[in-house]
Amino acid sequence: MKMARTLCLCLLLTPFVLMSIRADAVCSEDELITELRQDIEDNGKLDCLRDVCPPQGEEEDEMTRNKRLAAQWDSDCAFEAEGAGEADWFAKLQNFYGVRTLVNVEGEPVEKDFDDQADMCEIIRALLKANKVPNAGDDVRTLNVEFVDSIDCAGAEGQTEVCAATGGSYPQKYSWYILLDGGALQLGDFPKFVISTDTPAFLQVGEDLESVVKMVRGAKKN
Repeated sequence: MKMARTLCLCLLLTPFVLMSIRADAVCSEDELITELRQDIEDNGKLDCLRDVCPPQGEEEDEMTRNKRLAAQWDSDCAFEAEGAGEADWFAKLQNFYGVRTLVNVEGEPVEKDFDDQADMCEIIRALLKANKVPNAGDDVRTLNVEFVDSIDCAGAEGQTEVCAATGGSYPQKYSWYILLDGGALQLGDFPKFVISTDTPAFLQVGEDLESVVKMVRGAKKN
């Protein structure tokens, strides 16, 4: 069951970018890590699928069925984003993370993201193939699930750390914003940034998330 949350995100990432989002659904770091872990534990890959079909021509035992169903992306992190204008997440992958292309489950380059696959999962898969995840390698066909512990989304420890949010309803593709600006999504020590007092970024979290989270990550690369 998806939980609606109210979140006001105000990001001042450069002197020229000011963006405010009122969010009614949130992809949190905990949800993202759980989804990734369950996907990989099914077959060692990131299929990123919202619906995983049962095997054809063979009987599926209960354990295999449970792993397959758990591998389906069905949380708030399973959204599909339109990714246009300021919310163009692939452009941000290129600019902030040096990722040149998205890839399919076998690591082969593709021209665009898949409509039936979760965008957050496709982003992580592309980062893996581009060898941007420390100590994970670039073979997306045989993944070690432990790399998921290196994922860090925007926010403070002990609070809800936000990877993406929408100001509309979950199915509205145009309203999703994935927090990639200024290294808001980090994997271990990548990307590396230095604190810049003139380009602050902060999150203001609603009452249902218990407190205000303030986060500063500069937008200047080492």
